[in-house]
Amino acid sequence: MDVEAAKQSLPDLPGVYKFLNAKGEVIYVGKARNLRRRVLSYFSRAEDATSDYKTRLLVRHTTAIEWIVTDSEWDALLLENNLIKHYTPRYNVLLKDGKTYPYLCITEEPYPRLVFVRQKIYPNAKYYGPFPGGGMLRTLMDLLRNLYKLRDCHLKLTPESVAAGRFRACVEYYIGRCSAPCIGKQTQEAYRSVVEEIQRLLEGDWESVLTEIDRQRQAAVAALEFERAHELKKRLEQLRAYQQRSLVADAGLGDVEVLSFVQGVKATVAHHLSVQKGRIVASHTWQFPTSHWTERPSEVLERVLGELAADQGRIAPQILLDGWDASFSPPESTEITYLFPDSPAWQALAALCRKTAESIAEQKNAFLSEPNSKHHKVLRELAELLKLPKPPTRIECIDNSHIQGAHLVSGVTVFIQGEARRSEYRRYVHEDIALGDDFSAMRAVIRRRYERRLREGMPLPDLLLIDGGKGQLSAALQALAEIGLSVPTFALAKKKEEIFAPDRSEPIYIDTRSPVLKLLQRIRDETHRTAVGFHRQRRDAATLRTTLLSIPGIGEKLAEKLLGTFGSMEQLKAAPIEDLQQLIGKRRAQLLHAFLQNV
Repeated sequence: MDVEAAKQSLPDLPGVYKFLNAKGEVIYVGKARNLRRRVLSYFSRAEDATSDYKTRLLVRHTTAIEWIVTDSEWDALLLENNLIKHYTPRYNVLLKDGKTYPYLCITEEPYPRLVFVRQKIYPNAKYYGPFPGGGMLRTLMDLLRNLYKLRDCHLKLTPESVAAGRFRACVEYYIGRCSAPCIGKQTQEAYRSVVEEIQRLLEGDWESVLTEIDRQRQAAVAALEFERAHELKKRLEQLRAYQQRSLVADAGLGDVEVLSFVQGVKATVAHHLSVQKGRIVASHTWQFPTSHWTERPSEVLERVLGELAADQGRIAPQILLDGWDASFSPPESTEITYLFPDSPAWQALAALCRKTAESIAEQKNAFLSEPNSKHHKVLRELAELLKLPKPPTRIECIDNSHIQGAHLVSGVTVFIQGEARRSEYRRYVHEDIALGDDFSAMRAVIRRRYERRLREGMPLPDLLLIDGGKGQLSAALQALAEIGLSVPTFALAKKKEEIFAPDRSEPIYIDTRSPVLKLLQRIRDETHRTAVGFHRQRRDAATLRTTLLSIPGIGEKLAEKLLGTFGSMEQLKAAPIEDLQQLIGKRRAQLLHAFLQNV
């Protein structure tokens, strides 16, 4: 709907809104407790010459507005987060962080496993975390595996396959690290009861679990089952020792999300602790420019809460805010209570959270502020190694991604002073290039990107990296020569971590322990992640669009609306028919729902 019509039609209801540009691209996604009031506020602020430049630029490029009404503001928060991840709008710059923290995953299998993951890749599994570091999680997993002797193999165990004797015990059983359910040494019922006990521990129910283990120990002693009693005693002692080392809050505090904001000169850090039943069970960290925090603290807080709601599936009814300016009111909400560290108990919890935030903020701002920091030393060493005229302040990297030549895309990342500048990442689609022609794609993205930057006087890289080998490097150099641009350009190949230079027949090798190689690998891997992620998004969207268009009554516009709302076939299948009816009408929703049940 065009802007003027939307201004008249916006409802006074909670929901999510999308700003679109003249090309129909979603350039901003936001959520509102009151759609009409929130959206109109952008246009009134844009008329004020003293308002922030981002708002005025956003309004200038907005030609249409769409919205989705939700039942509550928390539904809007979750939907907003999903849509931002789907569309990656250019004006949603807050909290875009590629970090992936580790989770402990308990798989959904007849005999579940404990798995260390950084992405939620196992369907229907239960995830605990994220943990602030991999070392902490691995320590916990080793403890649980040693105490409960769960399997860590990849055998597809079922009660039927175990009863049929299809498996043999491995060395883990013979050294006492696995209970060998694969050969029937432990029944499925006993195995799953152990898993349930681990889940209760991970959910913070330590006291009742420890009490139950002690009761079982006493019962084993009374029954003269001394070996069993010894095992239970060992389990009890080790869990209590870990409990004493772990982070424990006052049980009387209940469930609360703790957020500490530490502001630096250029970067502000938000650290989060999730407290359940008085125990800290997860943590998150975000970094964002200080200008965003000082100008729009409520918007930053809403984005943080949206990330938490999407990641945890829930948010505690209490939010403890540390480092919040008293002159600003937190976002209005009828479902949560904002607390401040005004009592000894809350102050102790806030101080614990703030300690991590201060440490990260100090490191971040030291890099941004100190000209002689360790990062700058690495850039100087890089310049010496590659014989660059100066340390590269701006490094850009390009990678292509496709599967068997289909859905060919390119990703470009930008690093300023060795740090990712995600707001400047760009992605390119190659619809007019032959399947699998990686070299043509490289030439195309070079021309499209740098012809425009030359024409408009935009910053050019001090160093251009190509993810690939000699062929990709030659294609990039050819395109640069065609547009008359001379930029130091090198290729970094994954297999042997070789660096290919334009004027050398032999590759350059760097010590695997060198910080210079680690920086180049980080840039290369981040670019690969960006390109692959965009490729998957395009591929999944194309698959879903094709499926939707094959359904009677679903045309291009409805397919686009469904795609924008649900994003994947799995989410579409799981959607209640009431949600479909609200979006596309009763008749089409019934047809779509019936079709999906048979897919």
